[in-house]
Amino acid sequence: MSSPSVRKVSRSTIGVDLRVGVSVPRTVTIERLPPRIVEIVPEYADYSYFVLDDGTIVIVDPATYDVVYVIEA
Repeated sequence: MSSPSVRKVSRSTIGVDLRVGVSVPRTVTIERLPPRIVEIVPEYADYSYFVLDDGTIVIVDPATYDVVYVIEA
């Protein structure tokens, strides 16, 4: 899902336990979900994501920065 242009975020700089419902710092750069993912999961159309340095993908609500889904690497 991640594209080569997405800069990975170091887990140690997040400072929170990444799980559903937790807010991530707004210093984290998030990207819109790729269209092919939205085609598969249309209910995620309004969400964004970032990738951790270990390959974990974190999907967040861009309005609140709340984690909505974590895909462990």
